[in-house]
Amino acid sequence: MRESGASLGFIEDFRARGAAIAAACTRCGACFRACPMVAPAGLAGASAESTAAGILDLLTGGEGSAEAALWAGVCSGSGDCIKACPEGINTRFMVQLARAFVRRKSGGAPLKERWRANFQAMSRSVRVLSRLQLPPEILARFKEQKPRARPPEIVFYTGCNVLRTPHIALLCLDILDLLGIDYEVMGGTGQCCGVYQFREGDLEANAQMAYRTIDALASAGAKQVLSWCPSCQVQIGEVSLPGYEARFGERPFALDPFLVYLAGKAEALAPFMVERVEKRIALHERPVFPAVQAAVRTLLAIVPGVELVEIDVPRVGTQSNSLSVLPAFKRELRARELAAVAKAGVSTLATVYHACHREICDAGGGKSFEVENIMEILGQGLGLKSEDLYKRWKVMGEIDAIVAETSSLAALYGLDLDELRAALAAEFAPVR
Repeated sequence: MRESGASLGFIEDFRARGAAIAAACTRCGACFRACPMVAPAGLAGASAESTAAGILDLLTGGEGSAEAALWAGVCSGSGDCIKACPEGINTRFMVQLARAFVRRKSGGAPLKERWRANFQAMSRSVRVLSRLQLPPEILARFKEQKPRARPPEIVFYTGCNVLRTPHIALLCLDILDLLGIDYEVMGGTGQCCGVYQFREGDLEANAQMAYRTIDALASAGAKQVLSWCPSCQVQIGEVSLPGYEARFGERPFALDPFLVYLAGKAEALAPFMVERVEKRIALHERPVFPAVQAAVRTLLAIVPGVELVEIDVPRVGTQSNSLSVLPAFKRELRARELAAVAKAGVSTLATVYHACHREICDAGGGKSFEVENIMEILGQGLGLKSEDLYKRWKVMGEIDAIVAETSSLAALYGLDLDELRAALAAEFAPVR
């Protein structure tokens, strides 16, 4: 990371951004009224104006209010608040920064201990699951740096967690290859976006990790970085790149969602569609980036045989796991969606993001529809194959059987059996 006086000034940087938001905000409460988490959190009777004022008090070093702290704590990143703000403020960042300040001074365990266990568990899952699914020569596609005389056209940034379902990321790379795009791949837990640290209020660790990742991504020399993960897009694009620019005086690249970029190549991609995909598809969507929702529709329109069926269900959150703070609300939304999909008579419920896919990939079992990721559907039209082993194992639900099935790769990588079983149990053990 660039010299920045170690971590000195990181808190001041965030405070300065909070103060700028407080100066621009009129405290009208439009963001609060637009938020889909307000009613499920029991805040429907709270004053929108007072709650917004409480958020700003938190941003500027005050105690805020109980309503503001609760609202910040349940933020799922949907982004409806951004569209509602008459001042053009990024209210998603506003509320999530307030959440970080609340958690920062909440007492209890030291900051680093609050996020470390979750980060380590994630790292273990990524390391183990990617190796159980991919032989070394395929896994190397996510790590190798190509010798080159000039910078690549783009960097494909995987983030961390998509490597638990690596077939999705491999299809992204296969399509880039098909289009003849010159790219480098970066990501993994060593180039994390810093979201675990930010959520728990460890803003020093967040900035250190995120800025190292930004420097690594910039080192390729490309002026455009494509993110797969929406959490990474928010975390780097909305939290860290603006802070990096304020501190160092430059923004070294543009960060854009991969699917938006790919939709811009739809005309070039269409001639490669060699197979008909006779499927009636409903989308499992998140509203975090409306441009991605539009991009998915553009891409499905070039797949021969696909019929898109719109279903009228609430769309909330960044990914499915962002709703875990309100589990009853999350269960209700899922039940409503699966019922609507079954009623619509579609053949396929298509997930967009990887965390959503991990959670519901087995939901079609015993029902009238299957669950696939949008990249699988594009791959089918293009004649590309990439097996979803994660779904196979989740449907299987038997740890011993998965261990037996993956024994050769586990031995090849020298994976510790206890660690392997712990990682598999965390993902696939049936809930009792």
